[in-house]
This record gives sequence, C-alpha cells and structure tokens, in this order.
Amino acid sequence: MKNLLLFNTLSKKIETFKSIGETVKIYTCGPTVYRDAHIGNMRTYILADVLKKTLSHLGYKVIHVKNITDVGHMRQEMLEQGEDKIVAAAIREGKSAKDIASNYTEKFFADEKKLNISKADFNPKATEHIDEMLNMIDKLVKKKIAYVNNANVYFDITKFKNYGKLSGNIANLSTLNNNVEIDPSKLNPNDFALWKSADKDRELIWDSKYGPGFPGWHIECSAMSQKYLGEHFDIHTGGVDNIFPHHEGEIAQSESIFNSKHVNYWIHGQHLLSEGIKMSKSKQNEYLIADIFERSIDPLAFRYLCLMTNYRTKLNFTFSSLKSAQKGLNKLRHKYWIFKSSNEKINQNKTHSWFEKIDDELINNLNTSKVLSLLWKLTKSDLNGSEICHIFEYIDPIICLDFKTHYEEKNNHTIPTEEYKTRKTLRINKDYLNSDSIRSDSKTNTKLKYYDNKNGDYSVKKLSEYENFNHNKYISGSVDIKSNLFSISKFDLSIGIVVDEYIEDFERCIDSIIKFIPENLSYEILIALNGTTDLQNQNLKNRHSNNPNLFFIAIDPVCGAGSVRNILIKKALGKNIFLIDTSLEITGDIFNSILIDLKNINIGMIGPYGLKTNDLHHFHEISESKEYVDAIQLYLMAFRREIINWSGLFRENFRFYRNLDIDFSFQIKNAKLKLLSNPDLEIIRHDHSVWENTHPKTRDELSKDNYKRFLDKWKDYKHLLNNAK
Repeated sequence: MKNLLLFNTLSKKIETFKSIGETVKIYTCGPTVYRDAHIGNMRTYILADVLKKTLSHLGYKVIHVKNITDVGHMRQEMLEQGEDKIVAAAIREGKSAKDIASNYTEKFFADEKKLNISKADFNPKATEHIDEMLNMIDKLVKKKIAYVNNANVYFDITKFKNYGKLSGNIANLSTLNNNVEIDPSKLNPNDFALWKSADKDRELIWDSKYGPGFPGWHIECSAMSQKYLGEHFDIHTGGVDNIFPHHEGEIAQSESIFNSKHVNYWIHGQHLLSEGIKMSKSKQNEYLIADIFERSIDPLAFRYLCLMTNYRTKLNFTFSSLKSAQKGLNKLRHKYWIFKSSNEKINQNKTHSWFEKIDDELINNLNTSKVLSLLWKLTKSDLNGSEICHIFEYIDPIICLDFKTHYEEKNNHTIPTEEYKTRKTLRINKDYLNSDSIRSDSKTNTKLKYYDNKNGDYSVKKLSEYENFNHNKYISGSVDIKSNLFSISKFDLSIGIVVDEYIEDFERCIDSIIKFIPENLSYEILIALNGTTDLQNQNLKNRHSNNPNLFFIAIDPVCGAGSVRNILIKKALGKNIFLIDTSLEITGDIFNSILIDLKNINIGMIGPYGLKTNDLHHFHEISESKEYVDAIQLYLMAFRREIINWSGLFRENFRFYRNLDIDFSFQIKNAKLKLLSNPDLEIIRHDHSVWENTHPKTRDELSKDNYKRFLDKWKDYKHLLNNAK
C-alpha cells in the first residue's frame, strides 16, 4: 500500500498518513440546514469526498461521519444575542424549525448527489444528540474546566494550556472578537459557550440541570464525533473558516474530557472566492448548485473546476471560469467517446505505468490538478483507445467525472446497420452530396453530430444538453469580453450605462442623454443589462429598436460594480468614455463642455461631483466651483479611453459600488493625471435607487468592506492628494 501524504493543519506540514486501526475514521463538519449550502461549502465537501475515495482506492476501509447541524451554527455573535439562524429563517418562512431543517437537509443531499459526492456512512443530527452534549458538558463542569453563570455554561480557555495550538491564534485572542459585544457572564471574554439559557418564547429549547437552553456550536461536533468514531480518530475535515474558533473549541473540549489526543490529522480546504472576495449573501456573490443547474451547466463542471486547483489554494469562482471548466470537461469526455469505439487489446504493462503516475500525484496531498493534467497528456500518448479508456475508468471512481456513465447515458448513439453501410459506401465513392443528405438528418435532430473519418468510416454522437447549449448568450464577466482598448476609435463618444431592476430610472436617464447629445458627435451607447429579467431585456430592446446607436449587453448572473463597468470599458470603441449612472438626468449639452476640458492631456477624468480629503479618512463633496479634486464620484465619470492603458481597469473585488469611485480615481491620479470637478454641468441628480432600497445595515457593511480595500491599497499614497506638499 502506497503512503498518502497530507497537509496537517495541526503540525503545519505535510505528513505521511498512518491510520490508528484497520478502519480509517473521518469526521466532516456538515451543513447548517437553515438555508441552502452554497458552492463554497460544497468545495469543502468535494475535498472530503476525494480524500475518502482516495483512502478506499489505496485499500483502506473507511467510516465517514458528516453531521447535520439542525439547531443552527452557534457563532459567537449569535450566542450573545440568544438567537439562532434557523429560528430566524423559520420565522421568515412561516415554518417550524424542524420543517425548515428537514427541507434543507434533503436539498443538501440532492446537491451532493449532483456533484457525485458519496453520502457519508452516518449523518447524525445535532437535535438528536442533546443528551450526549449535556453529558460532555457535565464532565467539563465536574472537572472545573467549565463554569456555570446565569444558567449559562462556558468553557474556561485558561484551563486548557494548549488552547490555540491548531490555529496559532492564542497570542491574538484579544483582537479576534473585537466586533462582538462581550457577554458579561463570562469570566474571560474569549471563553466560549457550551450551553446557553433561552427565553421561553424560543422554539428550540431543551431541559437541563442548568435550566432550559440550547447547546453551543462546538460541543455538537465533539459529542457526535465521539459517539460514532470514538475518543480518538484519524481525520477531521472542514473549511479554513472552521479552524478558529470551531475546531479549536472541539480540541479543547474533547481533549479536556478524554485526557488524550482527539484527532491525528486536521485537513482544511481553502476559501472559494467570488470575484476576488469571500462568498456572502449580502455581497450578492453567493451561488448555489441550483444556480449552476438552472443555466444548463453540468454541476460536475464545478467539481472539475475544483479539481483543477489544489484544495489548499484559494479558488476565485466566476461563471466565466465555470463555463471554461464546462468546455474542458466536454472536451475530455469527447476524447473518451472517441477512444471508446476502440476494440484493441489492452497492454497491462503500459496501463500499469500510467496507474503508477496517476497514483503518485493523487497521494501527494491529493494533487488532483496534476491527475487531470495526466489525463490530458494521456489523450495525446501512443496508447491505443482501449488502453486510454481503461486508465480513465481506473481513476474516475475518485475524481467522479462520469466518463463511462456520460458516454452510456448521454453520448452513445447506435447507427442502424443499413444506414451505416449505405453512407459509408457513398463516402468511399466520393458521392459526398448524397452522403451529406443522410447527414442532414442531424440538422433536424440537433442532438446528433457526425464525425467523418478516413476510408469512408464515420461515427455519430448524441450531444448532451451540456454540449448542445449556447453559453455565449450571456456575458458572465469582463473576461468574456474581447478588449477593444488597443483598437482604433470609431466614435467620438462611448456612453456606458448599467441597468438594474430599476427600469424607470434607466428610461429617464437614457431619454435625457439622447435628447441632449449633440449632432456633431458620433457616439455609441453601451447598455449593460445587469440583474434584469429576460422579459425586461426584450422590452427595453423593443422600445429602443429604432436607435442604431444603442447596443445592449445581456449579463447573467449579476456582475459586481467593478466587473460590469470593465465590461463597458472593454467593449467601448469611442475616443472618450462617459460612464453615467441611471440616477442622473441630463438637462443640457454636457458633452461638448466635458470634451473641451478632456483635450488637456494632464486631465485624466472629469465629473460633476468631486470629493476632497485631507487624510484619506474623510471625503467631502465639493460642489461650488470648477476645480481639481481627489476623487470623482461614480454618478458620472468621463475620461479618454487611452488612459485605461496607464491607470488600469476597475478593481473587480469591489462588488458594491460604494467607494469604488475613489479607488478608481486614485488609480488615475497614480498615473500622474488630474481629476477635474465641474459642478456647473447641466444635470439633475435623483435619489439613487440601489442605495435607498438596500438595507442600511447591509450597505454600511458593504461600504466599510470597500473602504478597507481602498485603504489597504492606497494608505501610503497621501502624496497624491491635492493638498500634499
């Protein structure tokens, strides 16, 4: 049996795996079933799945436990509030906590099945193991490692000398929870809850000697892992966000009770980012398996995408990258389809050497990207078709991309013998006209595709829905756009507008632009349909069909503020670019006035609403006179297209628009260009619908996140300010 190498978070190094007994025992932190698990969660479960199947592939017996947290993830801030996410979700949907947990549990299992993630041997539910949790809590209290205060039970981290050994955060505990209101019942601000008292109106309540309440987050996994795997087991998996405080808490609790090591190997998967930032529902960059499936993309294309990157590396997800993964998977499956027709004998020595190569990469810390690379290399090797398919089928039980299953269920098509002979004879006789008339059947049946080979031979493939779907209908990100930045200008102006769900704002804005744009200027208006429905898109196109200067760009799914503006810039062919927000209404000829100022090569950007700052912390709007400023607000930004080659595009990790303008302004200032504010431009600024209709807490959070991104990059660039000496 070959040795498996794994990166152990506990030791911070790659170690040779050694099992405790004949059966390898694995515990995975499962979903909190108050809503759908997003694809970032699913990447972590793909990791656990590949690990489990690799161990089985190497000859180990495996027991895998993946819990179901149906009382909610008791994050620290939720504990302080005495509330549970699952309860909040149940209230919103008018269902009981049990109902909503059951619904999302089934959806989770369905998502796992779509990704070929094998179901765990045990999926214990937290609500069915309260007694085990209370038993552990009692032991900790008896040992005086935990204490009771106001009917709450807390773990005293000072009683566990190795607290922090997994995360290395022990020296930084004072700063880890600085945004959390401290529970006055705690002896130490960083002690964590084992049991929390509950109000009588709370639905999820259990009786205990400490009073009615509910368990803390960490104790759930300690109790369930001990019940199904014992006091000491081999592997614990999860995402890197579980390391602290969750897994740190598990170690402290379990080792305090058992007086021995809890887990030998802690395996953690890195974050799946979306447009460069962590997935979050509030940031509108959180996607589900359903979002993939609804766009006629094979969920296994997401598995393929994850396998292309080592699990310890952050992966930036975009639908553009997912479409590329779909194309790659289609091509690899097509190679398998081609070779599957081979009836040649298999040379076991040849295939065994490839087995060795693949296994060597797999056991090297689950290096699935190298495994895929070897499969591509295999398709170009001197092995025959039967040998190549044999090797594909050897590794597919681990990577689970369904080569054989997809061939049999999606691609396989039997040609009637007489039809095959007739067409082959026609091709041999070079009667291509009549042979193509047979092939024309594929035009009425779009699922069939003919592949002509030498000597008149041919084969017919049935295309799956994933091969037969046009994914180019929508733009999914700026990477999908062929850049025109180095192309010759065709217009005086390119006007870029982003349309969201507030159609009335757009109509007011576009009508005012068309009304006042001067006849002496050639122009194009690029309209990014970002977050609008198909019906809205069609209605907009119909309404403006008589204007040949308008070009609509359909975007799906919704792109972030930085990405959608980059789409407009890369698409533009105007010498000058005007980015205009739909909250503006043009009331006169602003265009010639701006273009005159833009002739000054020292000016990089112009807009009506300028900002000034003395310290990068407080930006004030300047609106009294025409002057140079420190930033131009996103309501209207006008610049020469050529400057983007010096300043760079918008940063796409700004999904929310707030503070994106100051960041982009500093990019232009850093290119040694000035920003000119002209408040005299004939414009009416209406309420900004996106801002007004975003929850204040959400917009404040998103604004702060963006400002932090700005400050992280530009804090040492105060010399760019107008008042700098």
